[in-house]
Amino acid sequence: MADVPERPRSRSSSRVTLDDVARVSGVSPITVSRALRGARNVAPELKARVQAAVDELGYVPNVAARALASARSSHVAVLIPSLTNQLFVELLEAVQDTLAPHGFQSLIGVTHYDPAQEEALLRSYLSQRPAGLLLTGFDRSAGATRLLEASDAP
Repeated sequence: MADVPERPRSRSSSRVTLDDVARVSGVSPITVSRALRGARNVAPELKARVQAAVDELGYVPNVAARALASARSSHVAVLIPSLTNQLFVELLEAVQDTLAPHGFQSLIGVTHYDPAQEEALLRSYLSQRPAGLLLTGFDRSAGATRLLEASDAP
């Protein structure tokens, strides 16, 4: 039986890490990070090596780690009152069409016109350090207003 090189794994989770990609592609972890973010200061041949290592290893970036390092995620929280109103469905389509090309994902919350539900969703989504918030309506509970005022999310 031929020796099959073991796939590099780090940590106890056996998850392929950015360091594994760096090792296989022969570049530093910061170069891998910059290449995956599409930074302009990474040479095309390095980007290609990094992408080849990503494909070979099956690497999936850890967005939680990126959010922790940058204190901001790539998510935009969108709170709507209902999915049965076509206006809000069209709003979600437009939001997705606008955000996706820029690398953002939508976190969609449905409040059911309930201020307590809106406040709970806000508390949950703000804990994830969203890159932005999109809220419908003008009426907020006092708790939701305090959460928004304390938040630095656009």
